[in-house]
Amino acid sequence: MKKRYFAKSALILMVMILGACNMPNGSPSPAEQTAIIDRSVAETVAAGPTETVQIEEQTVTATPDPGPSDPATPTPTSTLEADPPPPTNTQIPCNLGRYISDVTIPDGTKFEPGDVFTKTWRIKNTGSCAWTSGYDIVFSGGDAMGAPGAIQITSGTVNPGQSVDVSVDLTAPASEGTYRGNWQLRDPSDVIFGIENSSSGLFWVEIEVEEAAPTDATVHITLASRGQIEDGLDVRSNANNAGDTSHDVGLQGFVTFDVSSIPNGATIKSARLVATDHDVLGNPFGKLGCVRGYVDNYGNLGFSDFTPAGAIGSFVRFCSEAELGTKSIQKMNSAGIAGIQDALASDNFQIRLQFSDMHSNNDGIADVLRGEFKIVVTYEEP
Repeated sequence: MKKRYFAKSALILMVMILGACNMPNGSPSPAEQTAIIDRSVAETVAAGPTETVQIEEQTVTATPDPGPSDPATPTPTSTLEADPPPPTNTQIPCNLGRYISDVTIPDGTKFEPGDVFTKTWRIKNTGSCAWTSGYDIVFSGGDAMGAPGAIQITSGTVNPGQSVDVSVDLTAPASEGTYRGNWQLRDPSDVIFGIENSSSGLFWVEIEVEEAAPTDATVHITLASRGQIEDGLDVRSNANNAGDTSHDVGLQGFVTFDVSSIPNGATIKSARLVATDHDVLGNPFGKLGCVRGYVDNYGNLGFSDFTPAGAIGSFVRFCSEAELGTKSIQKMNSAGIAGIQDALASDNFQIRLQFSDMHSNNDGIADVLRGEFKIVVTYEEP
């Protein structure tokens, strides 16, 4: 049966070859090809038995037609990606830390010169070794700000993965500016190591030092005591009149102000001598001239404190009653400012009131200024 199949197959193949040789120019249609083959087979069968030809089976691999090639379109190729490297186990260093936060004093905090403060960092142990009492933070350059060279991290144990707060006491420098102190970690073998989230391995404290803006304060200080000298005749402690008497004797007034309410070290900026109440006898301003105020540390008042006419160095002068109430004229000059500044050490600012042009006009009429006084002082806090 198998031989007949091969014989028939061979016969069909021969008929196809013969038919192809007899083909006219031009390709026959599929129907014509079928008719030719059927006819050739019938004729061959009718011609009688033929020698059986055995054809060996062969395996034929068909190569697909690539089709028309477009020279403008390159044939796509596949690029093989390299296999990723196998994972490796990264060993965690024994000593390693991570900065977590500034617990106190964030960068840029402002201080006045000489201020004392405490800087605290929160540091995490990200190494594989526990931190014991032998571990420190150490100063690593910049501005020390009075810090010691090293600070113990803990008196106990900080295990891997735990955090610890480390503090150092510091003092702001005396001059204005920006200051930064750098720190690192150190193990018990004195090996310095850094923190992993800083390119330099450092953590730090950074502050701004600025002088405080001056703060001015103003105080009103009434007299603490007073006195009066009638030239060569009388010393009193219940008045501070200035002028002359009906006996043509000169009068000078003396006033003490307690300046203890002004802090030692304050800077006196300005001051005024103010008549809170006054009256006059006769016409002192018209007959005796101007009443002047002088710094006079007289202590306990006595006859020797009466000062001759023509004295110089006054810190204020009033040449009429109206001027007693004029602020611009009440203002003390530098002699008065210096007098108050010096008086801060003793708490007593003492002045003398005197018509300095003459002691008396010798008209037999009392010409006197009688008044209550205070000082108004503006100063800068120390």
